[in-house]
This record gives sequence, structure tokens and C-alpha cells, in this order.
Amino acid sequence: MDERLQNVAMEGNVDALYSALAEDPYVLERIDQVPFVTTPLHTAAREGKIHFAKEILNLKPSFAWKRDHLGRSPLHLALEGKHLQEGLSLRDLNLEEKYQELVTWLIKHDSEVVRVKAKGMVTPLHYAAQLNDETSLADFLYVCPLSIEELTVKSETVIHVAVKNGSLKAFKVLLGWLRRFNKEEILKWKDEEGNNALHTAVSTNQPQMVKLLIGYMKVNIKNSKGLTALDMFYDRQGSLDAAVGDILLAAKAKKASELIYRGPTILKKIFIHLLGSEKTSLVEHFSGGLSFSGRILKRFSLGYRRVDEVPLEVRNVLLVVAILIATATYQAALSPPGGYWQDDSNLQPAANNTGISNSTWIQEHSEQHAAGEMILGSQEQLLFFTFNSLAFFTSVCFISTLVTGLPFYRIIITMTSWMVFSYYFSIRETFNDTECGFLGFLFIFFLPASFLAINYIPFFLDHQHSKLTLHGRRKNLRWGSFEQPKM
Repeated sequence: MDERLQNVAMEGNVDALYSALAEDPYVLERIDQVPFVTTPLHTAAREGKIHFAKEILNLKPSFAWKRDHLGRSPLHLALEGKHLQEGLSLRDLNLEEKYQELVTWLIKHDSEVVRVKAKGMVTPLHYAAQLNDETSLADFLYVCPLSIEELTVKSETVIHVAVKNGSLKAFKVLLGWLRRFNKEEILKWKDEEGNNALHTAVSTNQPQMVKLLIGYMKVNIKNSKGLTALDMFYDRQGSLDAAVGDILLAAKAKKASELIYRGPTILKKIFIHLLGSEKTSLVEHFSGGLSFSGRILKRFSLGYRRVDEVPLEVRNVLLVVAILIATATYQAALSPPGGYWQDDSNLQPAANNTGISNSTWIQEHSEQHAAGEMILGSQEQLLFFTFNSLAFFTSVCFISTLVTGLPFYRIIITMTSWMVFSYYFSIRETFNDTECGFLGFLFIFFLPASFLAINYIPFFLDHQHSKLTLHGRRKNLRWGSFEQPKM
């Protein structure tokens, strides 16, 4: 970098900066053309010159993404400067606040700078966890949630980094964030040595972290060497706190040799047959044959990937049509042909008819009914409800299928299931199956069978979506990206 600008940045002299630009308007452009360089923004961030940093960021926004010879961004250096102020005298507290203000300003300018990787593929989020800077850590997670999935060159998550550095305050922030956003599965991710967060907490002698992690993880998970957390404790028992072992034993932890393998239950075997076996890798997932459900859905050109390929505009049109059909058929079920009886039939003979024989009364009152039952009970009405129910169930199933994989799709599927429940019970309550004999009896069984069928297809697609996400995209994210985030 230009020596003059280096000195100007260290002093935080904004007027001198603009004087340099007046003499050489391209000085910042030349700096920007160098791939790895210490820019004036790096220097200002390291020295805590917040006003100068704001000025230079306004003139050259791309400097926020530049990395020096160690791959550090200005955000890395601002965190480092803030950490160096900790524990100093009271007069330096204002300087620490300025560093925090600078950190806030940089992520406000562009939240994606939280994912810039320095040497060792360490992001500012990793660095904040290493420094036990819970304030910056919380800010980074708020503005850039995806940064939680970035890994270091050793395949360490930010949880691993916090545990290995004994950063308890940062660890509690991370654990709370994972709990609130349903990301606890990241605790199970393994580093290059095959250890998850619990294994790491045990091996680094962190009893408080072990105690917190047990509430979120299975205590007997094995690492890549086939060791459980308790095995790791006994292997290094002499150098670890005895409290770690007490916590593990209280949580019913076992050694790997004590674990008993139990095969799948009959119910699980049925699910495996219907949904497909639980594959542990992409190779096994793609090499295995289609499940029973997969073969059936393939016949109807259904499947998560096929649905996922439908353009959003086409999905919207199909959803509108399906919703209209579901609305019309649901309303038709509530207003059947002929309507409902408004009152009960006379179930006992009147007082002035005592002289009439019982046989005569039964013959005259053979048509008994209750208020709220359907008036018509013919086979034609039975056919009406059969085809109306088929249209309703099919449209609801179509809606659930189209939304599978979209944000909040499980909530939508749950709501449609509740609607189907209400449809079933409204029909069951008002339909007089005795009028139609055996066909009416079959119809009553047809309704719950159809309900199970329409919920099974979205359930299967959801299961397929989860497996592909687990084996494919999310697993790929675990290995981290060797590219910097795009500007």
C-alpha cells in the first residue's frame, strides 16, 4: 500500500486522505487491483480509527472484502483490536466501544463480510468465538445466519472453535441460537478427527460445556474411531476433571463395548419397506433400488425432484386451481342435495294413539331420523359423496405435494390435515350409512382410507426431501466452501 496512505490511516486523518486523492485520484483504484493487500481500511480497523474507516468505506466499498497477506479482512482486524483493549485501564474503555462501533458499521455495510475466510478458513464468526466475544458473535448470527455453517480448514464448526478455546460465554450464545432456530443438528457435525461437539468438550476438559451439550445430543454417539464420549474420558482419565465423568455417567453414558445393537422393530421394517432403507451416504442412496412408494409415485410422475423442478409461476397457477376445487368440494359436503332434517322424528307413539296396534305404528313411522342427518339417503347421493370426496382428497393431496420443500411447508401440510379431519367428521356425523346398506358401510371405511392415502404421499415426499437434504446439499455445506462469498 502507498506509504503516505498508510501513515494517514494510522493517524485517522480524513483531511490528509482527501488531499492525497486530490493529488492522485487513482490511488485507491491501484490498491483495489492488488489481490491481497493491506488497504487503508485494514489499517484504520486495526488502529480503531472509526471516522477514517467510515470515510474510506464510503469511497471504496470493495475494501470491506479485501484480504491482506494472511487473508484477514478489515472485520478480522477490528475484532482483534477490540480484543486487545480488554483488560486495559478505564480510559481505554471508550476505545473498546469505538472498536465495537466499527464492527457494527462493517456488518451493517454488508452482512456477508461475516463469511470472509482468513488463514485456516477462519471467518470473523470463528474468530469471535475464539476470542469469547459474545456481543459480536450474537450480532454476526443475527445479520448472517448462514455463517453458522462455515467450517475451518480442519472441518471445525464455530461450536468446535468455542469449545476448544474454552469460550463459555460464546458457547452459550451459540447453543441458544441453535436451539431457537432449530439447528441443533450442527452439534453433531464432526471435525477432521471425527469428533462432534460433545467429544471435543470431553477431550478438552470442559465440564460445564459437557453438561450443557448432554441436553441436546445423544451421549453414546461414536466418533470416527469408534469411541464414545465415555471411552474418551477413560482414555484420558488422569488428565481430565472427574466432574466430566460424573456428568457422563449421570446421563447414562456407556462405553462402545457396552452398547448393544438392536435390529429394527417390525414397525420400522414396514416403514423401511415403504419409504426406502435408511442410507448412510449418497453412494448407498443412489445405488439402492426404489422403494415400494417410490415405484408407485414414479408411475404417476410424482417425486420430490419432479415437483422441485416445477417453476414457481406454474406452481402458483396449479395451487389456485387445486384450492378452488378443494373449496368447492368442501362446501358441497356441507350442503348436500336435499339438505338436512330440522328436527327429530317421533320415536314414541302419541298419547291419543294408544289404541293403535304396535305393528301399525311401526309401519307408519318406519322412516326414523334425527335432526342434522341428511334427508336423502339414496345410492345416487352415495355416489355424489364418493366422487365429491375423491375430488376433495385429491385436491388437498395436490396442494400438499406442490408445497413440499417450500418454506414452512410442514405447517401448511399440518393445516390441510386438520381440514381433512374436519371434512371426515362432518360427513361421518351427518351421513346416514344405514340407508344405503352395505355400500354405505363401505363408504364409511373409504373416507379414512382416502385420508391416509392423501397424507401418505406428502409424508413420503417430505421424507425423500429430508434424505436428499441430509445426504446432499446440507452435507456438502458441512465441508465448507473454498470460495469467498460473492459481493
